[in-house]
Amino acid sequence: MHYFITSRIDKLTSAIELAEIKRLKIFKSLHIPAKIVTLVYSRYQQQIWYELGIEHDVINPIAYFQKLSDHKIATAKLRKELLSDNQLTIQGNRGFINDRLRIEINLYDNEIDYVTYWDRWGFADRRDFYVNNQLSFSEYFDDKGKLITRTYFDCQGTAFLTYHYRGGPGNVPVLTLIQLRHSNKWIQFDQEINFWTYFLTLIVKQDPAAILYSDREDYVVPIFKMMNVPVKKFVILHSAFTQNAQADGEPFPYIKEIFELGNQLNGIIVSTNQEAVDLKNRPEVKVPCYAIPVSYLPDLLLEKQVPFKNRIPGQLIAVARLTPVKQLDQLINVVISLHQTLPFIDLKIYGYDDDWQNYETSTALHHLVKAANADSYIHFCGYLKDLTDIYQSADIEVVTSAYEGFSMAILEALGHGCPVVSYDINYGPNELIKNNETGNLVPAGDTWTLQRTLSKLLTHREILKKYSLNASKTMLAYSQNSVAKNWSAFVRQINAD
Repeated sequence: MHYFITSRIDKLTSAIELAEIKRLKIFKSLHIPAKIVTLVYSRYQQQIWYELGIEHDVINPIAYFQKLSDHKIATAKLRKELLSDNQLTIQGNRGFINDRLRIEINLYDNEIDYVTYWDRWGFADRRDFYVNNQLSFSEYFDDKGKLITRTYFDCQGTAFLTYHYRGGPGNVPVLTLIQLRHSNKWIQFDQEINFWTYFLTLIVKQDPAAILYSDREDYVVPIFKMMNVPVKKFVILHSAFTQNAQADGEPFPYIKEIFELGNQLNGIIVSTNQEAVDLKNRPEVKVPCYAIPVSYLPDLLLEKQVPFKNRIPGQLIAVARLTPVKQLDQLINVVISLHQTLPFIDLKIYGYDDDWQNYETSTALHHLVKAANADSYIHFCGYLKDLTDIYQSADIEVVTSAYEGFSMAILEALGHGCPVVSYDINYGPNELIKNNETGNLVPAGDTWTLQRTLSKLLTHREILKKYSLNASKTMLAYSQNSVAKNWSAFVRQINAD
């Protein structure tokens, strides 16, 4: 079995996980057994996997040990059980004793979401969280409401896993101990990485033919370093491997850890030929480097030709997270300048915020647009799962990133016949875009050339039409069939090694 390991797959599925899901589909089409492993637990994961069509193809460590039942108790019946204490005075989904709130049931989508219990002094002592009306885990608090423990339960209601917390700086809960009940004994871990290593080691012992792939090096590479069982391990890089995206630049910290794995690693997989060459030329790299596109286009899509008349004159799009590396402020400033001479120009930005930076970039970008009174022609459209109609109606997609690992946005735009103007950066744009045939490459960070290029294209629609007609025809190397052949050859090779 081939295991593709990531952190999580949530509702706002990122490009990395979307690529992982596409790879899974390729392996299934080739009849090569494969699963996705998500390390981080979410109560809503099963529903998300179902919506993505992968509910039978994902493994999560906690869910693996938990094994909740497929049988679901009715909400009304469970509510009645939860409020069955004769001491309680019931008011809706709340129970009181001597006029003090002691239990409250919260519903979500007509099922029990969580239940909170208070003691006689009004302190919240415990909160139970449910999945499909089954108890998944309970959190326990001290008298200041700080988390003390989180305990997970199996389908029999038996505790099998407990996370212990103590107060850290600012009295913020800090994980100090994990206890797992497995194989009739309690096993202790100091950190989640130790727990995840135990789980993946268990998987490998149960599956001697296992092959592991890291899609999130910051999560998985430390686990690879700790594993002490023989297993083939590969790292799949989804971005540039150096901090300045130059071949001789300083590697990111977790990339250094990849290099330090030495013969513990069997290879590194990247999406472009240039990145594979640049990696091979690094003296620290002692393992084979493979170039396999991280994503693909459906064969049927490449057989279609979207009529150019369907495209909206002046409609620019950017498909990117609102993060500093995408440098969307440069694009916004260019569009603001162009609007003075091309009032029909319109920019729509599709992508969601990175909440880990407290929406700092998003806030700055919104302020930039507002200060220029550009709200009428620059729009933040958020994350959109299916961009087909957007790609098929836009005049140009613009990419202003500082670096990329491949750029699925460019791939999909060209596949739908949408010309692309991009900074000539590592990695991806110069392998995907045929300059002056399907779009244009401009020097990285050169906003003046970017502005002149966009102005020329928007005022010479015959050039845009030529680019659009050429676009999908140049993408055959990235068809599902072609990428599947790459993976098939790769699997044959590593099986022969």
